Amino acid sequence: MGDQIRMGLIGCGGQGRYLADAAAVTGEVELVACADIRPEAAEEAAQMLGFDAAFGDPSQMLEEAAIDAVIVAVTHDALQPAALEAVRAGKHTLVEKPMALTADAGRELVAAAEESDVRLMVGYTLRFLPERIEMKRLLDDGAVGEIVSVMGGQMIGPMGGWLSEHDRGGGPMYYVGSHALDFILWMAGSPATRVYAEMHPAAQGDVESDATVTIEFEDGFSGVLVTSQRMGGRYGWCDVVGTAGRLRTEWESPNVFVESRAIDAYRRPTRIEVGATANQPDWPAEASGRLSGFKYVRAWATEIMEFVDAIREGRKPSPDGEDGVRVLEVIDAIFESGRTGSVANVDRR
Repeated sequence: MGDQIRMGLIGCGGQGRYLADAAAVTGEVELVACADIRPEAAEEAAQMLGFDAAFGDPSQMLEEAAIDAVIVAVTHDALQPAALEAVRAGKHTLVEKPMALTADAGRELVAAAEESDVRLMVGYTLRFLPERIEMKRLLDDGAVGEIVSVMGGQMIGPMGGWLSEHDRGGGPMYYVGSHALDFILWMAGSPATRVYAEMHPAAQGDVESDATVTIEFEDGFSGVLVTSQRMGGRYGWCDVVGTAGRLRTEWESPNVFVESRAIDAYRRPTRIEVGATANQPDWPAEASGRLSGFKYVRAWATEIMEFVDAIREGRKPSPDGEDGVRVLEVIDAIFESGRTGSVANVDRR
């Protein structure tokens, strides 16, 4: 392996192109090959982003291209099969969320990555937003004391196409709710044990329109997750309340709100405005224009750097495949509770 990580891309739609562009911004990745079951999409991505080769068959790319790692950014139902093939081919793999549609499928992917001795990362980008990193730092510094509750959500507008089909991983729970759930679990730092979900069917397709979920944690506190596709725009938030204070962040806001009896500087309610470049690597000077053009390029680039560093250091990335499985274990229980109208235990086998 040379100085740069030789990267391949499976899935050349919008999200795949965003992630590949973010990878190039880091200066640590060489874009070697891309693949899509639509050959024209692969050719377009290669021309747009500078991949050396384009393939209409991901299997052919994995066999023929000289790559160290791949990004997998396909429809939700195709994520696990594509990532499974990649790790079995010995490629370090960054797979978009939710990684798989069930915890069992996620566990199969984790086991395959361990058998092949490759790094497996799941693309939960909220962890890489500057204000969310700051919130986690304050939490780890003891700002709220002992956690009493973690509440959060992610909402979006109406969803169509394959995102309205449950078997393809559509619906707000998989699409945006999984992001919020991963962040809640990261903040909580405690395994979820059981859930109760109120879910309502969408007018289009066979997915949920929204869900409100109560989560019980092993350490003796509760949380709430809310997700919906009935909002006219996008909104997300997370609140952490504890015995010594509270923390809050909101979707697409640079602010962290903190009140803490444990940290003197924040004894009164305080708004911290987190800079766009805070809590991120020092990017090459030539990347500045691309980074400033779209907020999420910074977060995706920071995510890619965590993946690259994990490969080079021979360690697990954060979030890793096991983190992805923990999200899916809770989602499995949420759908069970939604079907039965009863509390469902989280299967953490």
